Amino acid sequence: MVTMKDVAKAAGVSQAAVSYAFSGSPKVSAGQRDQILAVAADLGYHGPSIAGASLRSGRMGTVGVIIPGSLALAVEDPSTALLLKGIVEAGELADVALTLLPADGTATDPARSPHSGALRGLVDGVVMHCLPDAHPVVAAILARGIPAVAIDSPQVPHLPYVTVDHHAAGMVQANHLLAQGHRRIGIITDRLGPGPRPGFHLPAAIPAATERYLRERLTGVLSACRAAAIPDADIAIVESAGIDRQSGLVAAEQLVAGFGPTAVLATSDVHAAAALRVLADNGIPVPHHASVIGFDDAPIADLLGLTTIRQPLVDKGRTAATILLDLIAGRPRRRSVKPTELIVRTTTGPAPR
Repeated sequence: MVTMKDVAKAAGVSQAAVSYAFSGSPKVSAGQRDQILAVAADLGYHGPSIAGASLRSGRMGTVGVIIPGSLALAVEDPSTALLLKGIVEAGELADVALTLLPADGTATDPARSPHSGALRGLVDGVVMHCLPDAHPVVAAILARGIPAVAIDSPQVPHLPYVTVDHHAAGMVQANHLLAQGHRRIGIITDRLGPGPRPGFHLPAAIPAATERYLRERLTGVLSACRAAAIPDADIAIVESAGIDRQSGLVAAEQLVAGFGPTAVLATSDVHAAAALRVLADNGIPVPHHASVIGFDDAPIADLLGLTTIRQPLVDKGRTAATILLDLIAGRPRRRSVKPTELIVRTTTGPAPR
């Protein structure tokens, strides 16, 4: 088996120089690095042992990303994909492995959860995305001193986070519809609790929602509706079983058949796109007889001409990764609140007479 010592001897350099060449260190020149790597390739040497390097540095070279629900649903959600894009765009994470860790919303013992690897020192730090504040893994990570940052939630003491003002964004989302004269508002929401409870929910259920970002956003929606004197009877909330097309179609069909809104407000562009499909299938023209507004401004929104609330998903992921790198390096923690923007396209218009 070819070793680093063999490469150093063949290249006429020290073992340290070989290590510097493989790590990209500026301690060797570009020409010397190329020469060392060429010799290594000829000898069939592929670089220092990752395990050995980890033992010497105390780092694993891996960052965990804890996401709610299953991996299958996560990869269907364009907002999660954009967050991950931002995370890997952080320069220092270019050569760091990302480990996706699904979080069971009903877990009570973090040591038996699928993401317990993060608690056993298999990652250098974690990014938590939209976990309930009371999820057991949150307390466990903080108690063990694992560098961590949250995107949107959890928001608990001593944990830095990156988010947007969801309450204000919800108010903007609703006020856009109200300004068009809509008075019968249907809402399609992501899951409100640790486990999905698809179907209709009363507005009174919103303050008890365990998903912080949804609780704040929907509270903003309801605040705008109440300020406009819209009675609860003219507001329908349908929870989708997941953030995927099929679940969105089921929720939209329930909403259209069981309530008949003049405007559909969705907490994701995926659900808004599903509402557009169901309205079209039922012969309800958009925006002449019904309006639809989404949230995120994922690429699908522009393709469909969807009015939506833009949140800087890639930037949120990039900022979270940068904060995590600071924490791993021992620098101070911080928090960041990003701006949102109403993007008006072709799916919203005046309420039908």
